[in-house]
Amino acid sequence: MYLQKNIKDVLLRERIIGYLDPGAEWFLFKINKNTHIFTTSSCMGRITIIEGRWYWERDRARIVMKSHSPITIYDIAKAITRPFDNLWLRSTGPILHLKTRKIECAFFILEVARSSGFKHSGIISRSKDEHTIELMSAVQISIPLKINGTFTFEPRSLNHIVKLANDSILEGRKRLEKLATNLEKINC
Repeated sequence: MYLQKNIKDVLLRERIIGYLDPGAEWFLFKINKNTHIFTTSSCMGRITIIEGRWYWERDRARIVMKSHSPITIYDIAKAITRPFDNLWLRSTGPILHLKTRKIECAFFILEVARSSGFKHSGIISRSKDEHTIELMSAVQISIPLKINGTFTFEPRSLNHIVKLANDSILEGRKRLEKLATNLEKINC
């Protein structure tokens, strides 16, 4: 069993430092109530605009806009009017890393996670004393906004792009809420 931790103090310290996404405390508090589960990292999901030929090339791409909340058409407009040749809109769902000492608990967490919409989840490392589980939702979209200096969308469709991005971030939050509620209830 993990040492009892004062999760409220830990989360407050993490919030002050800037390690927590806005609103993460509620979910993390629920998940960490179980003394056999400990979160090590979390992302609530986010909408980003990335400049670069390919958004996945970390050394050649950079984030020019990031939000952990729904965005507006003006957020996108600020990014696309800048002199970038290649821009991608990405919306990614929540991802969490948890640790537990019991392998049975790790398997149970995976079962709960998958039934909560985190189907891209698994045990990513194991030692004699701990099992690390990555919980990743399947929620994500990637839309090229500008390729080689040319917009890839009609201006009148920008509202639809914003709605799609916002709907996906809210879907990720629904899944995260379901996950937190379901993990709070487990006894492993």
